[in-house]
Amino acid sequence: MTRSSAIRLRSTAVALATSALLIGGVNSAQAAPVGAEAAQQRLVLPEVRTFTGTGLGTSPSQAVNGAVRMAYTIAQSAGWQANLCHVRATDVRSVGGGVYSAVADLFCQR
Repeated sequence: MTRSSAIRLRSTAVALATSALLIGGVNSAQAAPVGAEAAQQRLVLPEVRTFTGTGLGTSPSQAVNGAVRMAYTIAQSAGWQANLCHVRATDVRSVGGGVYSAVADLFCQR
């Protein structure tokens, strides 16, 4: 290869590299060792908790509403936001004399 063809070849390579940078840039990737990446990843499990509230009322719905409000109050006093919780179950029983007792379980997850 003559000196002039080597210079032309080098000039062409520089021109192509410059064009690549101007058009779209150069992408590069680096691989990390398999063990290093795995040691840096952590499995994050959501925090879950169940709160139970009780209530009394002169109708089943009034007793359930009281129990649900009590469960939300307990959850919020423990630092949980209401939008992270939902009512999982309720139970209503007649205690006699037109009075009902209810229990509400509130499931919270963050």
